[in-house]
Amino acid sequence: MTFKFVSQPLAFGLYEPEGIYLSTPFAGRCPIIQFWGEHPEYHAQFKYNGVGLKGHIGLDFAMPKGTQIFAVDAGRVMELSYEPGGFGRYLKLEHSWGESLYANLDEIQVESGQMVLRSGWLGYSGDSGSIQQAQGALNAVQPHLHLGIRIKPYNRFDGWGGFTDPLPYLSPVDFILPDEVELDERQSYTPPPLAIERSGMRRP
Repeated sequence: MTFKFVSQPLAFGLYEPEGIYLSTPFAGRCPIIQFWGEHPEYHAQFKYNGVGLKGHIGLDFAMPKGTQIFAVDAGRVMELSYEPGGFGRYLKLEHSWGESLYANLDEIQVESGQMVLRSGWLGYSGDSGSIQQAQGALNAVQPHLHLGIRIKPYNRFDGWGGFTDPLPYLSPVDFILPDEVELDERQSYTPPPLAIERSGMRRP
């Protein structure tokens, strides 16, 4: 018996953990300004399904407002909404392996229920959600894309809202990691706010 992987050429991302290999949600390269799990003290004030957060629940990529945003994988548009004082205008895609969340968007170019191809155009980045809450914290209004993923099976009550760090599933050549100088500057970075959870509130 022969196995296909013995003779076929090695393809980048083909043997990623859980078999998930994500496309970058933007063209070119953008810097990461907030990693997964960062600023735990800041995020602890926010709750997700009644549970305080343990840290940042995704990746924030700095980019000019109006940057085109693309799907990390093929999927179906499962939610389009707006969360004031938090994720702002956002959308979620449903995939065979879970969900992907794209937040702080300026415009959305897809409709609920629509099937989207891998790297399909979703809309434009913006600064929605942060600007009203960021008075006196100029870094917080920096236009950025918040990317989150959930991998099945997930638990929304785990202190991470069920989200998982997207970084291991992305190609490292597609984003800019901060060097040591930038890391020093990031110590004073003020994370964008999340919405305060209220009774009956629907979280993305």
